[in-house]
Amino acid sequence: MGSANNIIIGAASVSVNGSDVGYTMGGTTVRYEPEVRDIMADQALGVVRKSRTSERMYVTTTILEITLAQLRLAFMIPSAQLSGSTYLTLGYSDACWVEESELILTGKSPGCGTRTFTFAKVTTLNSKEYNMTREEETAFEVEFECLKNPSGNFGTVVDVAG
Repeated sequence: MGSANNIIIGAASVSVNGSDVGYTMGGTTVRYEPEVRDIMADQALGVVRKSRTSERMYVTTTILEITLAQLRLAFMIPSAQLSGSTYLTLGYSDACWVEESELILTGKSPGCGTRTFTFAKVTTLNSKEYNMTREEETAFEVEFECLKNPSGNFGTVVDVAG
């Protein structure tokens, strides 16, 4: 039988490299995408086994507090392109590696505790449009791709009782 105490409601706070990104909208989504290979045998009329061949993990959120530092990260622009907090040069022509960041999500866990997702290596991916309209707040959706650490893991999830 299920337990209502295990139902979780509440938003997560999002921090990148130790800095809270502030208000978000529409929640934060952690998505796991495995790829598998179907093993077929001549003697069977269907799949007899599956093998995981690849796995990827993504985190998507929509940021409402859009500072130039956050735009820099979302657009994958090197930190050298940001002068203080008031000037960002858009575009970059050097073929260097994409900047990696640490991403931490902190939200509720069952029993009114805290659940923390920690991803030591993420890159921004598929940053969406930056819309400025009269009818609604400016919101900027950012998708992070989680990269594997040297142990072959994406990160950790830790629950602390409330």
